[in-house]
Amino acid sequence: MWNYIIDSKIMSENQFEEAVDILKMALEYAEYEMLRDKAMKKEFIIQSDGNGGCRKVPATAVFEELFNEPAPSY
Repeated sequence: MWNYIIDSKIMSENQFEEAVDILKMALEYAEYEMLRDKAMKKEFIIQSDGNGGCRKVPATAVFEELFNEPAPSY
């Protein structure tokens, strides 16, 4: 599908790469906001355990690990 967008000249390869970069930044920001909000409320998130199962993890721990900053609080 992505090749179709570039091949059909809907957008240039540079435009496509810019759009992908913008999407990535938006997703990273949404993840930051979601984890920050959950950490502030002392909530948990569900993560994969890597073996097909899942585990419940405090959002504060994930926030601190991913963003290398202390979890916010009220």
